[in-house]
Amino acid sequence: MYKLLIADDEQIVIDSLFFIVNKSFPGIFSIESARSGREAIEKAERFIPDIIFMDINMPGINGIEAIRELRNKLLDCVFIILTAFDQFDFAKDALKLGVSEYLLKPVNREKIISTLQKSIDDIEKERAKRKKELDLKEKMENILPVLENGFIYSMLFLDDNSAELESYRNIFEIEETGGYIMTVEFAQSNDCGKMVNRIGLSIKSQSFYPYLRDILKARCRCFVGPAILNRIIVYIPAETETDEYSRRLEAVNIAEQIHSQISQKVDADFYIGIGRCYSGFDNIYLSYEESLRAIRFINGTGILHIMDIPIEKELPAEKYPISKEKLLLEKVALGERESSTQAFCHIFEWLTVEYYGSVNKIRSKLTEIMILISRLAYDYNITGNLSSIDFISELQALDSLTELKHWCLERIDYITNGISESREKKTNTLIIKAVEYIKENYRTEITLEEVSKEVNISPHYFSKLFKDEMGENFIDYLTNLRINAAKEIMKSSLMSVKEICYEIGYGDPNYFSRIFKKAVGVTPTEYRDSILYMNKDGVS
Repeated sequence: MYKLLIADDEQIVIDSLFFIVNKSFPGIFSIESARSGREAIEKAERFIPDIIFMDINMPGINGIEAIRELRNKLLDCVFIILTAFDQFDFAKDALKLGVSEYLLKPVNREKIISTLQKSIDDIEKERAKRKKELDLKEKMENILPVLENGFIYSMLFLDDNSAELESYRNIFEIEETGGYIMTVEFAQSNDCGKMVNRIGLSIKSQSFYPYLRDILKARCRCFVGPAILNRIIVYIPAETETDEYSRRLEAVNIAEQIHSQISQKVDADFYIGIGRCYSGFDNIYLSYEESLRAIRFINGTGILHIMDIPIEKELPAEKYPISKEKLLLEKVALGERESSTQAFCHIFEWLTVEYYGSVNKIRSKLTEIMILISRLAYDYNITGNLSSIDFISELQALDSLTELKHWCLERIDYITNGISESREKKTNTLIIKAVEYIKENYRTEITLEEVSKEVNISPHYFSKLFKDEMGENFIDYLTNLRINAAKEIMKSSLMSVKEICYEIGYGDPNYFSRIFKKAVGVTPTEYRDSILYMNKDGVS
């Protein structure tokens, strides 16, 4: 139903319009009327009409002034002037106010109906457009967190990321020259001051993540990463030309407001660490590492900017992630590049936080790790520039964290790819040897266990490798091999079905017949008869 307001000082005009509208559009309109400009304004503000018929010459406030008063309040309303004044100035003012129609009295019934119908059509088009815009906005609101998560991940954890980051810059219309990282970390400490219950906090952080995101978005333009365990990473674009101290105060002010609001909502301790502002995206990971370092200096809960840490203060030691080092070596040995890269990045992040500012210490530990990884390369006989003397010299020549990380990741990539290819080649060799053995022994009662023993790997692992390489399991391959052999025998000899059964490795003729029919579609006897028939037909 649509709302219609008729504003005219002549009751006969109002009554006529009432009659025409109700008769031509039954049940479509809810109608109210006004006899003056002031009454029209007051009723329109209360009634919120979709369409207004407005006379110009009314007592007090005229129709043009009433429309001017209502236009900003009723943005979607359709105004139709119905007047006896045929004056250019009125028409010009009406045009400026966005009036839909300017009708001169007297107006016939058909014109009233067509004008109303056009107004309805315009309203529906506008509503459809608005609905489409809202649907699109809703979809964007749903997809925006996913895009932001990808942006944060690409910026901090991927190396070859220039193309992706340029795409994100265009999508998000980022014009600022730089930015910084603010990390929010939720904590629950035991009596010894150690972090505990990370998984529980991770689950809890998921529940208040939308709330935190809304707070951040309301306070500043930012990009919010996913809740990873008990940590949420936020990237805030900023101009690098701005005075460093002023920018630091602004960042701390943002963090204080966020801290204040979260404290009222979240039942958990939490810290906010802030890194320095860096130009472009290439060094943003340094701001992230600084934000983590800042968090580790906070006593209790609260906020700390990396620039507010006293230089002479030493970072408390934290246990080296030996489990990640073991995982790294395990994944490299399996030739799994992506998992190896992730494990290395975790260790590298720990080193940059633990030995902040000491490239020598970080390089020394990376050298130890890379020696262990290089030994795996020797085990798989991977050739190339892998001399320990050469790579130690190369590492010692690198002075920046970016170069060290890039060099190590390149070497890990080279070694994991080499190991993967070596393992694949070894697998191919094993399967080739297994297939040759099967072809030589399929006439016997050969088993999976027998073949796996021949190639010296466990039956379970052999079964998986065989299917991955051959596209079918061991039994299906052996069955097809035997059936094809039986068909060839039938084409070239007069051996009985029973003799053929024993010849190809089966011990039960009935079982052989069932297997043959399942594979070929006919029994061995029917297949042989068809061959004899075709041969006889060819001779005749």
